[in-house]
Order: sequence, then structure tokens, then C-alpha cells
Amino acid sequence: MTQHEFFTLVLKSLEACGIPYMVSGSVGAMLFGEPRLTNDIDVVVEIDAAQADCLRRFFPGDAFYLPTGEFVREAIRRRGQFNIIHVESGSKADLIVRKDGEFARVEFSRRRAQEFADDFQAQAASPEDIILSKLMAHRSGGSDKHLVDILSILDISGAALDDAYLQRWIAELGLEPVWRLILSRRPLPPDLSSAEN
Repeated sequence: MTQHEFFTLVLKSLEACGIPYMVSGSVGAMLFGEPRLTNDIDVVVEIDAAQADCLRRFFPGDAFYLPTGEFVREAIRRRGQFNIIHVESGSKADLIVRKDGEFARVEFSRRRAQEFADDFQAQAASPEDIILSKLMAHRSGGSDKHLVDILSILDISGAALDDAYLQRWIAELGLEPVWRLILSRRPLPPDLSSAEN
């Protein structure tokens, strides 16, 4: 099983179990930007314990790792995360229970169908929300990979971004310093550059 086949299996299993989801993180960024190497897929989910039990039938035996039911129920209760791992390849799906803040609710409501495989469209976070999430991740952890992903989205999909939405949440989430760092690394069109002000 290739990495992409594993990722597709995870997403199709979520749909089969009736679990609302959105692809985010680096794989989400690649849907709107350029590919890069990654070992995992981040998927935000709205899930209950019964739906989590449904997932188990898609990942049986020794080929996959899925945490115990007790661990998963606790992750759901505290709005944490759990993962599914394809043992042979080490590819991993991080299933992140949707947080309850305003931005988390808004970004989940804005998810959209995006081509993921030849015969499959996955639900993905919008490019604006991926940018905002990666700005927050860089602020928290400082990893330059988030900046690389943002710059890639801006290069590939920048003209189609909802600038007003992006600027609103940059301000509300206090992301102006990280956004200025992005602006310093890439000249932007005038409509996006205005977010610096």
C-alpha cells in the first residue's frame, strides 16, 4: 500500500462511518500549493465513540495501528487527537478532534471538496484557513516548514484567496507579526500586501 493509498483509505473510511472531516496541515497545503515530502496527514474530525468504533473494521489485524477504544474515547472527550498508522510504511494519519473556539467552528464550516485521487474528492480546509492554521503553528513552534507551505499556497493559489477573510482573522488571531515575516520573504500583490497594515 502506497502512502497516498493509505491516506485515501483513511478519508474514505471516515466518509463510510459518517464522520465529518477536513484535510488540513501539510497535505491540505499541498492541495493548494506544491508537493513536498511528509509522513503524515492531519485530518480534523467531528466524531463520537460509536463512529470511532466503526473505523476499526477498516484497519484490522497487524497491518495497522489504532489506539485502544478507551484512549480514543478520552481523546474525543478532551478534544485531543489520536492516530492511525500503516505499520509497514510508517505513514500516519493524525485525527484531530475539532476544537470548540470560534475560528475552529468557522474554518470547519468552510471546508470544501477538493480533488484528492483520480476517483475521489476529499473534504479539505480552505486555502485561507490552512494559511491561518499554519501561521498559528509557526507562532507556537517556530518551524519553517509552515512558512514554506504558506509561501507555496500564495504562489499557486494566491490570486483566488479571499483577502478580506484572511485579513480579518490575521487581526483577530493576533497573527500580524508572523504575517509580516511572510511578507518579508515574498513580494505580494497589492491586495494581499495590505494585510500588513
